[in-house]
Amino acid sequence: MELVLFMLEIELIRHVKVTGKPALYGCTDIEPIANENRRLLKYLVAQQKTTNAYQVIVCSPLIRCQVLAREFSEACHLPFEVSPDLQEMNFGCFDGVPFDDIPFSEAESRSSIGQNRKLNEQRPELHWSQLEAFFQAPADIVLPEAETLAVFHHRVINAWKNLLEQHIAIATKQTELKTPRRVLVIVHGGVIRMILAHILQLDWQQASWHQKLQIGHGSLSRVFVSQPYQDKKQCRKPTPEPHQQQPQYLYQQPYQQLHQQVTAIAIPLLEES
Repeated sequence: MELVLFMLEIELIRHVKVTGKPALYGCTDIEPIANENRRLLKYLVAQQKTTNAYQVIVCSPLIRCQVLAREFSEACHLPFEVSPDLQEMNFGCFDGVPFDDIPFSEAESRSSIGQNRKLNEQRPELHWSQLEAFFQAPADIVLPEAETLAVFHHRVINAWKNLLEQHIAIATKQTELKTPRRVLVIVHGGVIRMILAHILQLDWQQASWHQKLQIGHGSLSRVFVSQPYQDKKQCRKPTPEPHQQQPQYLYQQPYQQLHQQVTAIAIPLLEES
């Protein structure tokens, strides 16, 4: 049986549906649908009371994730952290704009701006052809004033690595490792896709990855992380200065050599109402 230095089980849950009309909700801070949030909270609390499922909750700073995280934290007395870089992609001028309000052509867009001049003085022309181009080539097309897909990917993966480093440091301090340290992460569909593509070594730049992988609202994806034991002679780092002292077993292998396994993708937690 292979010895491991630590085990982490990280469950990624996408927030429930939001109260607004269908749109690209990235950085727009919009409330979750209250009754769906209550149903998901009830499910999580029941799981926690019967199995002590999680040791900590991490979430995006946006309210559609924070509401559930805070309520679950309070109900089960769990520590709760906000990770700003786990926020959804910023879609710029299209962010939060209902699809029904986006003109289908440039001519319609100019007409709309003329009719609503005060509301649109600072906003560039928007039309469906821009969105269609972005949907077909998200890595190449940048929406007006939006975050690029590459910047979004870099931000999310850095946040993921930081999350692992933080919780590995805690897990390795456990003298008797019998069960994994379990972390609940409440985030967004785009964030979950980026993390899964990173672990599975799939091309996050492909439109098909974003279009065909359905990460439903209120669904759960699971990642298992471990680090096999290595002989100290092979993996010991130089001894740090006294003020930098840390456990010798922490990160004895590079991040790339951590065992990260996706064990579940987008399991629905709520019955369709």
